Parts: sequence; C-alpha cells; structure tokens
Amino acid sequence: MRFLSLCLFASFHLVVLLCSMPLSANSLSARLLEAASNTSSAEQIVNELQNRQQSELAAEDYLVMAEGYQTLGNREAALEAVIKAESSADTPYMLALSLYTKAQIYGIFYQNAEMAIQQLLQAEQQLSSATEATARILLNDILNSFASAYNLQGDLKTAQHYAQRSLALAKEINSDSRELNALILNGRIALQNNQYQLAFAYLQQSLTLATQLKDDEQLASIHFRLGMAHRKLDQHTDALEHFGAAAERYLQLNRMTNYSAVLVYMAESYLEEPRQIDKAEVLLQQALSIAEEQQNMSRTATAYYSLGRVAMLRQKYSESEDYYQKALQHFRQINSRGMVIETSLALVQLMIEQQRYSEASALKKALSPDIDSAATFLQLRYITSAAHLAAAAGEWQTAYELQKKLTELNRQELAGQIQHNMLDLKAGLAQVSDAKQQDNLATELEQALAAAESRQVMLQSILVLLIFITFIFWQLYRHKANTTPSAPAPEMAPRQWSQFQEKVKTIASQQPITLLVILPRYRAALQRQFGRRIVAELLQGIEQQLNNPAIKASYSGSEMLWLAVSSETDEQQKVCLDTAISLFQQQLVDLGVEPAMLTVELPLKELLGMSWHKDDLNALTEAVWFGWSLAEAQATPEPLWQLRFSALHPRPCEWQVEDLRSDMLNACRLGELVLQLNEQALDIST
Repeated sequence: MRFLSLCLFASFHLVVLLCSMPLSANSLSARLLEAASNTSSAEQIVNELQNRQQSELAAEDYLVMAEGYQTLGNREAALEAVIKAESSADTPYMLALSLYTKAQIYGIFYQNAEMAIQQLLQAEQQLSSATEATARILLNDILNSFASAYNLQGDLKTAQHYAQRSLALAKEINSDSRELNALILNGRIALQNNQYQLAFAYLQQSLTLATQLKDDEQLASIHFRLGMAHRKLDQHTDALEHFGAAAERYLQLNRMTNYSAVLVYMAESYLEEPRQIDKAEVLLQQALSIAEEQQNMSRTATAYYSLGRVAMLRQKYSESEDYYQKALQHFRQINSRGMVIETSLALVQLMIEQQRYSEASALKKALSPDIDSAATFLQLRYITSAAHLAAAAGEWQTAYELQKKLTELNRQELAGQIQHNMLDLKAGLAQVSDAKQQDNLATELEQALAAAESRQVMLQSILVLLIFITFIFWQLYRHKANTTPSAPAPEMAPRQWSQFQEKVKTIASQQPITLLVILPRYRAALQRQFGRRIVAELLQGIEQQLNNPAIKASYSGSEMLWLAVSSETDEQQKVCLDTAISLFQQQLVDLGVEPAMLTVELPLKELLGMSWHKDDLNALTEAVWFGWSLAEAQATPEPLWQLRFSALHPRPCEWQVEDLRSDMLNACRLGELVLQLNEQALDIST
C-alpha cells in the first residue's frame, strides 16, 4: 500500500506562507499568524473584517480572512475569500501568493489535486521572470506543492521532476527548512516508485538536517518514511521501530491525520506475520475512526484498502471485496489515479483467488489504457495478474511472453536502482563528514540493494513455478472434462436477484448492455383489485413470452421486470422494448384497466463506467424510483411513460454512496446525468 496524500503538507501551510512574505509584509505575517493561532482569534478577526466596507479591503485583508476561515474549518468561505484576494491583487507576487493559497485550499480542504495544479500553474507563470529573493522562495513552495499534487495523482515521473527542481532551488536560495522539505518529498516519491536506495539516500540526508534544525515534526515525518522504506524491503522489525517513533511524535504534536497514516502502515507490517493479523485490524479500525471523525476521505480510503487486505488474508472474500470497493469509490472521488489502479489490481487478484476469471479479465482490460504511465510496481502487478489469467485460460504462449516481459521490467528497475545508488551514494558520502556515518550509510545501501535484488529473483521464480503448476492442473482438468457429460446451459432467467446481478456483470464485460425496466404505474391499485400476486404474475407472463435473442438475462420480481439487452445496435434494443410494451399493455387492457406503465432505459457503460461492482445494480433500482419521482413532477397525460437515463461522462455519480438521491440530483444539475421522459428532457430546476 503506497498511498500518500497531498494533505501531509497541511501542517506546513501557514509556515510556508509566512516565510514567503517580503520584509515589508511583517504586519501581514503577524496577522496571518494570529488568524491561525486559535478559533477565538480567527472568529474575532473574521468578524472585524466582515464589518468593514468592501471598498476598504485589500488583497492582504482577504488573505487574512481566508486564513481565519481555514482555522474555523469553513472551506467554502475560505475559498471565497482567497478568490477575492486574487481579484484584488495589485502585484505579480501578491497574485501568485493568492493563487498558491487557493491551491492549498483545494488540495488540503477539498482534496482536489487537479484544481490545485491549475492554480499552481497560474502562480508559477506569475513568477516566471521574477528574480527577487521573496519571489524565488514562493516559487520553491509552488514547486514543492506541484510535486505533492502530481504524486497524489499517481504521476510519479512528473512529481519527481518538480521535487528535484524544488530541491535544487532550495539549495540555491540557501534555505535549510525548504531543503529539508524537498529532501523528504523526494524520498517519498522514490518510495512510491520502489526506488528503495534512492529513497534511503534522501531520507538519510534529511534525518541529518532535521536533527541539526531540531525540527520535531519533520523528524516524525522522516521516521515515518524510513519505516516505509524498511517495510518495502521486508525489514519489518526496523520498520515498526521507525513507525513507533513517528507515531509517538505525531501524538505529542497532536497531528492526528498523520498519526492515523502511521497506524495504517504499522498494521501493514503486522500483516506480514499471520499471528499478528488481529493486532493489525485493531490499528486499522482505530485509523478508520480517526479519519472518519476528521472527514478525511484520503485517510478513510487508505484504511478501507488495508482492511480489504485483512479480510482477503482471512479468506473472507465477500468482506474483502466490499472494503476494496469502498476504497475505490473514495479514491475516485479525490481523483487519486495511482490508488485507483492499485485498488483495482487488488480486486483483480481477489477475483483470481475466487476463479472469477471473466470478471478479473474485464477489470484488467479496463486498466490497460493507464497502465503504461503508471508506477513501475503497478506495471509489475498488472503483468503478473495478466500472466495468471493467461495461464488460467490455457494461453501458455501468452503467459510465457508476459513472464519474459515481467523479467525484463524487473531487470530495468534493478538497473535503474543500481545507477541511482551509485550517484546518491557519492552524494551522501560527500555530505557526511563523520567517517562512521559514511560507513553506516554505505552498509545500509549495500544491504538494501542485495535484499531488493534477491527478492526480485525470488518473485520471478515463484511466478514461473505458479504458471507451471497451473498448466499441470489444467491438463488434468481437460482430461477429466473429456470424459464428463456436458453440463446443461445456464438458465436464461435466474430466479434470484443475486444470480441476475452476477450474470449481467459477466455479460457486460463482453458486450455493451442496456437494462430495460418495465413496471405498472398503478401497482397498488392493481393489487387491491386483483390480489397481491397480480403484478408478479403479469411480469412473469411477459418474461415468458419474450424470446428475442438480444435479451441476455431477465429477472421478474414483485414490482418490476428487468431485461438485460444487448445494445450493440439501437434497433435490437428498440424491438425488445416495443415488444415488451405491447405485451404488457395488452395484459392490462384484458384486465379492464388503463394501460398506464413506466419503462426505464439504463445503459450500463454510460452509467456505471468500465469497472463496476455487481451491487451497483441495486443502486439502479433507486435510480428508477428517482427518475419516476421527477417524471411525476412534470407529468404527461399519456398512459405510457418512457424514461431514459444517459450520462455526459461515464459513471456520473458514485452509486454506493449513502445519500444516493442527492448525488444523482447534483449530477443532473451539473449536466452529467441526463433524464428524458418520452424523448423530452426533464427539467431539474429544484
């Protein structure tokens, strides 16, 4: 688990702002410090500024107001204030500072890395030709934030580029505190990309500098990253020692967000020992509780991800999948592309464990457009899963080619690490004056390199062995299958909703599917007049009479009929819908009642995206009721109501959120989710 959020820099936000101020802005520095000191001061300052005439307020006043709102936890008001600061700025420096502050608000309070990057690009542009010391200090902070934002998005190559620029500039302007920040950030990013020795070199340098500066918060951060580095090298005793030191410091500093992150990584180390799995789960539940209390979506997602691993190790596959799906939903909401890929690959592995090869292949295929630009460790996981799936399908040549590709990628990664090791070993030795420290650093790098190399060789050997074993079992299975009578074809219309979900999920991975939903608009009146079972019997009658090959699965319950229809052509879908409507209308007329009915078209690829969970279909039931309620508000006199859902972009909302109706309504208002009633767009104005 390698997720590190942009909000790790939240605690440095005010310090960065103050250190970036020109000497003439001492009064602004003091005002910002007072606004950030406590909630009472913040509230008093905000009230005082609000009582002034707007014409009296300058950009500096709005920045102070934004800082006060951040202290009070009012992110909307903070954003509004900094936007006013931006529009009031009268110098390039002040405009850049306003944009930088806005980027911090987006990154820390909204956890929206994409919007933060947009602000940073504009801020950097304002300082492109500046030579003043204060402007270069601010530029350094902007470069640092760039690296954090791209790291959050999983773009490690770009993140590393900005982190190295930040380090070079920090040394140029002779700022020890900024050099320390940049060293730690470079170490984080190297760890993200499995560049262990490069990470060790950066972190060892930062540890020396933080000790000199007596910076407790940075020392906690360094211990945290050293723990992560040792954990990646399977040195879990050393990892837990560093994690313990970090956790102790974060608690003393009351940095609960960072403390919860340390708990997750401690749990991950405990999970390497089966006897410690209960201890790991306790830590993860504690981390989850802190994250939810602070409404920190990134930390919540990280805890869900690790709890998914706990459940998987216990072979509680259903529980594991639920945790992974929750994590995936949160990572998507904060646009953490790297963790979306990592969590999706964990789901692929889970499906392989359960021999759900078709679903695993579909999910893997959905990741293929993004995998080449992903971190190396994610590419390795992707290729490993692809090799397993190829072996499971009996595609041995493909499995062999993938294994060769995996070996080559491992070789390239190791060669890159060796190159970085030599360069950074020289740099590290040049900066450490004490001979004993030199020896310790060289020994650590040599041991870490040997461990990484031996582990990679072992992983390659295991993969080849697994492919071979799978081949043997497949041959035995094929021999048995040749002497066993063929099993009957699966039932087209499963009796249970869960069976319908599973079948639709499988079919949708192979071809585009639209769900057609049919139900009477006056169900209660029909049941009062003809009995409780009348609606179910009518729907079952339609289901039995439909024999169109485009219908791949169906389910008739007590309220509505569901048809999974191939939507490769619009004509197939139209014929199925028209036939079902005609049959249902005739049944209602035969009963002597008005043929008032509702049909709903739900194109799965548009609404759910490429990768979705079968339980998302439960949410589509809620979508039917939601659409019906909107249709009733703009009722048409026609007895037949045909409702169609469409989306501007795939997966316009998260279907498993608690308040789904609000999410759908917001998506409609933003134009992401579109509803049409009898080919007329529904007005979503309330």
